[in-house]
Amino acid sequence: MASASRSRSDSSSSRSRRGRKQNTGANSRARRSSVKAHQNKKSARLQRTNKARQSSENAQKQANESKRKALDKGRRAGDIRAEQRAKRQRWQYLRYIARIAIVIAVILLIIFGSIFIYRSDLFHVNNVQVNGSAHLTSQEITSIAAVSDDSTLLRLDSKGIKERLEDNAWVQNAAIHRVFPDTIVIDITEREPGAVVKINDRSNWVISTDGAWLSAATTDDWENAMKIIDVSPSMPAPISGAMCADGGINNALDILNSISDDLRSRIVSISAESSIKTSLNLVDGVTVAFGDSSDIEVKEAVINSLLNEYEGRISYINVRVPTRPTYRMLEGE
Repeated sequence: MASASRSRSDSSSSRSRRGRKQNTGANSRARRSSVKAHQNKKSARLQRTNKARQSSENAQKQANESKRKALDKGRRAGDIRAEQRAKRQRWQYLRYIARIAIVIAVILLIIFGSIFIYRSDLFHVNNVQVNGSAHLTSQEITSIAAVSDDSTLLRLDSKGIKERLEDNAWVQNAAIHRVFPDTIVIDITEREPGAVVKINDRSNWVISTDGAWLSAATTDDWENAMKIIDVSPSMPAPISGAMCADGGINNALDILNSISDDLRSRIVSISAESSIKTSLNLVDGVTVAFGDSSDIEVKEAVINSLLNEYEGRISYINVRVPTRPTYRMLEGE
């Protein structure tokens, strides 16, 4: 009995232990399953996190790569533009240097060519043409000009020729022109004779309209020219080419240069002892005390009026003061 009881008790204990073992095993499995599930969830979350991180990193990498490619492309474009710009600058610089070289070469060519031509016998002077001379002949002008035998148009001493010509009293102005290939043209402006001045009984001189002493007068000069007489005995002797310094003679010239041709044609001579004593001697025997060369138009108008009013009956007119003229009639008038 007791043995049966122990057997049952052992059997119950054994079942109890097996039950506990089974429960323990089930719990362990449940715990392991829970842990595993938790680990799986954690792993899944970690995978998702890693995947998201990887995706983010990949996106960042792609963005960085795109940015890098864009920068590289921009750098390459900038480098290309810079290279093109540098190439253009190099060409521009080379063209600039080439232009300078060409200019220098042309300048040197002109300089050395000019020196060669200047020193050569090219454009040798073979002809001298004279225009404008009346009193002086072309041969006299050519002789005065004295163009040297070795002259060329490039080595021509134009200034010297001009000075030599204008040293002659009859030449008022000389202009020298080169006409290629071998001709010099000399344009002469001669002084115009204004009158013949009776210096004394043995000397008469031609004087120009601008007051230059031209030359001693010939008989023909005296007979055909306006005469200035009764000059001051203290007047300096004339010198060909010099300007007259006598006040009476210069006053007479001013009057002759300013009066009308009509009144001039009626004058035989002018007495010119001084400015204030200058008188006109007319063809009809009338003497006009003219005085200085002021108010010439007014004086001439008074003279013409009196001559017309008393034609053939007047012998003397004084217009030194034209606002108060005086006159004298012929005897018996």
